[in-house]
Amino acid sequence: MEKHGQVASLCLLLVFDAVELLNEIVKVFLMQLLNFAEAVAIRRRSLEKLFQILDMYDALFGVFPDLEAMVMDEFVCTEAKRVLAGLGRATKGTFMEFENVVKRETSSLC
Repeated sequence: MEKHGQVASLCLLLVFDAVELLNEIVKVFLMQLLNFAEAVAIRRRSLEKLFQILDMYDALFGVFPDLEAMVMDEFVCTEAKRVLAGLGRATKGTFMEFENVVKRETSSLC
């Protein structure tokens, strides 16, 4: 009977190690995706890129609750919040630049 207990303990250790390993692998890929989103958010603003930024914001915002539930590392969640805020700022800034362009073009017509 003791041998079964040792085997069960070993199996549990392997499962916990596998979960930890999977979490680290997911973390690496998530960080790459977040780094890409951050690069999009900080690049030069242009109206042509607005819909890409909005799509990225919408996608990240939509999966954020699941991300928080699945990821064990608080750093990843904090980074996701930071990138989401950056995408939001990029969207607002792009809209403001668009508004300024429209104002300039409208004033030049008068």
